[in-house]
Amino acid sequence: MNNFTTNTYELKREICNFSEKIANGTNKPAKKFVMETQYGLAKGGSCLVSNMARALDEDIKLNYTIDRLCDNFANLDDEYEKIIWRNYINEVKKHINTKEPIAIFDDSDINKEYSKKLEDLDRVRDASSPDKRIVNGYNVCEAVLLSKNTNQPISVYSKIYSCKSKNFKSKNTYTLDSIKAVENIVGKKFIGIFDRGYDDKKIFDYMDKKEHSFIVRLEDTRTLLFKGKKKSVEEVAKSRKGKIAMKVLFDDNEEYELMLSYTKATLPYNKKEYTLVIVYGLSEDKPMKLLTNIKIESKEDVIRIVRLYLSRWRIEEHFRGKKQEYDFENMRVRTLKSMNNLNMMLTIHLGHIAILADKIDSKLLTIKIIYASKSLRSKTIVWLSQIARGMKEILKYAHEGIKRWQDIEVRDSRQLSLKL
Repeated sequence: MNNFTTNTYELKREICNFSEKIANGTNKPAKKFVMETQYGLAKGGSCLVSNMARALDEDIKLNYTIDRLCDNFANLDDEYEKIIWRNYINEVKKHINTKEPIAIFDDSDINKEYSKKLEDLDRVRDASSPDKRIVNGYNVCEAVLLSKNTNQPISVYSKIYSCKSKNFKSKNTYTLDSIKAVENIVGKKFIGIFDRGYDDKKIFDYMDKKEHSFIVRLEDTRTLLFKGKKKSVEEVAKSRKGKIAMKVLFDDNEEYELMLSYTKATLPYNKKEYTLVIVYGLSEDKPMKLLTNIKIESKEDVIRIVRLYLSRWRIEEHFRGKKQEYDFENMRVRTLKSMNNLNMMLTIHLGHIAILADKIDSKLLTIKIIYASKSLRSKTIVWLSQIARGMKEILKYAHEGIKRWQDIEVRDSRQLSLKL
């Protein structure tokens, strides 16, 4: 495990081979750019272009490397961008659970509180702050599918957007695009998991129309029909008591004893009948209310619905990994195109990590990376942080970048010379 030279070589080879697959079909500059960003993110562990440039360890001025990477982020050809993303989807598709596809949808934000000159700078709610204050920043729409062996979150849609952009239509437009991205991969037979921000009739209508299964956490203000009478879900939740017991163990080894209840409910605007599942015990303040179109016939079905919804926590770990391990909010490129291209490269890198984690029982390199991370926990549910730290630890022993791994054409000089 301590053979640093061997581990470094193996990890470099893994990154370069993956990059070649992702960049297949593009030109040489684009292939070089993909390889440099994937290696730069792995070794630098940061979305700062300067850290990626330092990780490449080139024999030129650092400013030249930074300028080249920034130019590529800003000017990457739209056609090559589509090819790179299509190659990524084809690669991760092999590792997605297709027997019972679980798609998790959520929004995040990029806090740019002190920025003033960024393109279409918006006002967003900082969800990570205790008081949920409004700051300068951008919205992020994300969709992940779970891997087939270890249920790692694999992003299949990630978009940074601003409500102030000229081409902005609505937040629902990005949500529907994310659902369509999942449809293109797994078809219509998947279970969509949505948080409270998606308690919207447009989501219900689209999921029903396409015959997708869904579980949506409801807002307290949501009104439903119970036996022909309108009641708020909060009122119904207070009037019932949980009769079904279940235990939940989270990644921090904290166990919760939950009590569940369920009842039939109808949405007033479309008169369609669904099932309302009420979960007591996760919070001392209010029970959690879930609406689903999945058929429930027994208490085991109710427990399954709750467990499916709680898998939504994995996308939160995905966001936390982006922000904590890669300093996602500290990206310093100025245009939305550059931000989205940087986000795409980071998404591809995190997808690679998820693939490695899904092979934890069959790939020795994954075990070496996790061992190198020197983590306190020997087991976890989402391996993103441990693998990210392990990669950085192994690659810190690399004394040169990846120039030798790149297919760089060396041309003979055509400069005129005089024979003396």
